[in-house]
Amino acid sequence: MYGDAFIMIIITNTNQRRGKSPAIVLLLTSLLSFIILISIPAAVDADPTKKKINRCPLRPSHTNNNNNIHRPPLILGHRGASFHIPEHTLQSYRLALELGADYIEPDLVATKDNVLIAVHDVDLNVTTNVHTYNNGEFGDRARQSEGNGNKWGYYVNDFTWIEIQQLRVKQRVTSGARYDGYDYLFQIPSFTQIVDLLHDWNTRELPLIGRPSKTGGVTGLYVELKKSYYFQQDGNISLADLFLDELAQHPKASELLFDHVTLCEGLRYDEYRVPPLVLQSFEGDVLEYLRNKFKERWMDFVEEDAILASGVVNVTGEEDDEVDHPWIPPLVLLVSESKCRQESFWFDVESLHISGLGPNKNCLLPSSSAMESNDTVAIARAKHEAREWVAKAHSFRLAVHPYTIKLEKEAGGVPQLFSSAEEELRYYYCELKIDGIFSENIAIAQIVGAEGCDAEEAAPVVGEPTVCIKEERNLWLFGVAFLAIGAFLASIVSTYVTFYCKKETDTNRPLPLPEVDTSLELVPDEEDEII
Repeated sequence: MYGDAFIMIIITNTNQRRGKSPAIVLLLTSLLSFIILISIPAAVDADPTKKKINRCPLRPSHTNNNNNIHRPPLILGHRGASFHIPEHTLQSYRLALELGADYIEPDLVATKDNVLIAVHDVDLNVTTNVHTYNNGEFGDRARQSEGNGNKWGYYVNDFTWIEIQQLRVKQRVTSGARYDGYDYLFQIPSFTQIVDLLHDWNTRELPLIGRPSKTGGVTGLYVELKKSYYFQQDGNISLADLFLDELAQHPKASELLFDHVTLCEGLRYDEYRVPPLVLQSFEGDVLEYLRNKFKERWMDFVEEDAILASGVVNVTGEEDDEVDHPWIPPLVLLVSESKCRQESFWFDVESLHISGLGPNKNCLLPSSSAMESNDTVAIARAKHEAREWVAKAHSFRLAVHPYTIKLEKEAGGVPQLFSSAEEELRYYYCELKIDGIFSENIAIAQIVGAEGCDAEEAAPVVGEPTVCIKEERNLWLFGVAFLAIGAFLASIVSTYVTFYCKKETDTNRPLPLPEVDTSLELVPDEEDEII
């Protein structure tokens, strides 16, 4: 209100100097204040990048919400529920869905006839019966590949999709901790079959059974394009283009993965919804290529009329992916142990248009030698560096999804620092505050997340609350709004008082004095002379 008083002082002083009534000036001031007042909402929303987030962010900002949502980190079903059933099979993905995973994660590779299938290794001999099938029918396919380090193997891009369907999958881990009764029963699925499975689950089956443990949303697809450089070098296949083509041609992909431009709009503060599609790769240039291609081919994935009707498309020329290109899925850079320790790592990250990091969990653990020798100083230092690493990623608004939780106490399983996978999960959840975890056992990740980090809370607060919100608006505009309101009210009151006082003055004005004849000579009396 000090601003209003200052305006009134200026107006009053100006009017007194000029000898004019302040009524007209006050009316003009009132009108100006009213115009400013009604223009504030338009000014706040004038910048489309501040209007709204049109896609669900992988790690939303908390600037407009002070309510922390107590929700465990996201659970990413690593190759399905691969602890229980052989990896990358429809049965493994289905079990992960039933156990409540937030995402299922297929690794996509290409066949000889350009069909995308889900296999982790380009060498089929690692997890299938390709070597022994039909008494060695494919024995002559074994060869070395320069694109794979000159290793011998049965390379997937030497087989057609029809041939792939004849093979059967086995458990990767053979330590005895996993049940092998399902070995060689299930087939390798195609990407099309995986999309069909997820679509049926989300649209037909999930509504029938519900998911009370969820705070909102349905299961998403977390896709890795596997070794794009290999397929380009060995088979002259662009894995990214092949993925985009299959995605555009699938009749259910648009509804399942892209009809979500207003998916986050209108959610309550305690609701959460995962982005329906996330793409990951170890190759940053592949992620950038995908981003640019999604910008070019957006009409292949979404209906133009729906986009225009929702007001998403920005016609101002100022580009922002979350507003102008909400159909670009969140992109996640996978990070090897050697990569995360390079001095140039964060400079490389900053140059990419990504939404998250998927580090090898060894990036967040003490060295093997420190754990073996129980070097408490080195272990404490390594934990501190891990917390700083996650905090650094969060400062870039990047989600952190480490890989992978396994129950076995073997290479790649539970580290020596922990007695069990549960203890390892509590370290990631509660000490490091990660945002999601790749796990081969969905149930363990669910249980630890539900237990929370201490007795007082139901689940850990994972950095920023996982809600879809609007961007923060400029606070100075609200200050101007309050100033305009004050000036508007003050102008009305001042105008009323001015007219009222003028009326009273006109009514009570004294009669004029009689005119004095200045031609008469005035004779001073004695009192005048004394004064």
